[in-house]
Amino acid sequence: MLDLRVVDRLNRRIGEVVSYVFLVSVAIMAYEVAARYLFGAPTIWAHESTITLTALGFLFGGAYTLQRREHIQITALYRLFPRRVRWVADVVAHLVMLFYVGVLIYAGWIVAAKAWASMETSASAWNQPTPVVIKTALVVGSLLLALQGLVHLLQLLGLARRGDDDTEAR
Repeated sequence: MLDLRVVDRLNRRIGEVVSYVFLVSVAIMAYEVAARYLFGAPTIWAHESTITLTALGFLFGGAYTLQRREHIQITALYRLFPRRVRWVADVVAHLVMLFYVGVLIYAGWIVAAKAWASMETSASAWNQPTPVVIKTALVVGSLLLALQGLVHLLQLLGLARRGDDDTEAR
């Protein structure tokens, strides 16, 4: 059997590291509020930085959440069905997710390539290449999500084993 625990470990590690961007975002916004209201010196970079950081957190958080099997489920309804029906629902859900994420990767690649070609900037006062960063992260985050979804699908189909260090399904 195929052992794809490397994808689990990669997504878990990236998720753990990227989770700190939310803390950094809070610190940046606290600094901005103090600078603006206490010292009358607003920044031109705080808002855009916070948006970029939180976008990165959400884009990479999807694969992390899927790795931990913590996406929202309607468990009260899900548990009413027999095991075989739940298995079919899980396989169908993963196939639909992989299709959707595949389209997202394709479309994201197109917009990211255009952003890179023109070195697109935010057109704000700070005018950083924020669109390049976010659009590239969309593609990378979607690829990680697709890989994690593929691992789960292979595990559901019995073509890959579930690692001992995986988070158990809730």
